[in-house]
Amino acid sequence: MMNNQKSRCLPAFLIGAVVMLLLPAGCGRSTGVLELTSYKDAYTPQTYEVEIEECVYYTEPGGDYHILGRARYTPDDDPDGEIVQLLHVHLFWKPYPGKTYDNPTTIDATLRYAVITARGDTFYSGTGYAYPKKMRRGDDIVLTIEGGRLAPDSQHGEGPEVLGAARILGKMTAKKDHALAMDLRREIDLRAGR
Repeated sequence: MMNNQKSRCLPAFLIGAVVMLLLPAGCGRSTGVLELTSYKDAYTPQTYEVEIEECVYYTEPGGDYHILGRARYTPDDDPDGEIVQLLHVHLFWKPYPGKTYDNPTTIDATLRYAVITARGDTFYSGTGYAYPKKMRRGDDIVLTIEGGRLAPDSQHGEGPEVLGAARILGKMTAKKDHALAMDLRREIDLRAGR
């Protein structure tokens, strides 16, 4: 039996107990949605939606894409403040939907996902199949993530470990902004390595 719950943001936590709070609506103007299915309890997987408020990308000279998204939330009942969720997608080869052979074992991207709180941080990493599609006007792209898998990577302080092994799907509209994308990537790198 599956017990799927959907929320508009990833769950938060209360220190001292593993208590999940489903974050309410109102996470800001969304540029995309991620669907995370947690298999922490294999018999009752939980599905959560995270609304990405900010999504940017840059490309390397070799053609790799780095797409970064951020969602922020401040719970009413948590005096310690803001919960930040960051996603980094490193797309290292560009598939062509409808032309590139689709195989469930095919991956073209590495994924890093972070849940950052005042009490600690939790990091997840994995792989997936993702493809960007250029918008008709401007430099914006629409990124679709399919078949992504995440696993706990590291935890600092009293970081929330709410997902365990998880599946990730999503669609985001990203703006080309090299400076902001590098800032978000640097934030993940610095926090993951501290």
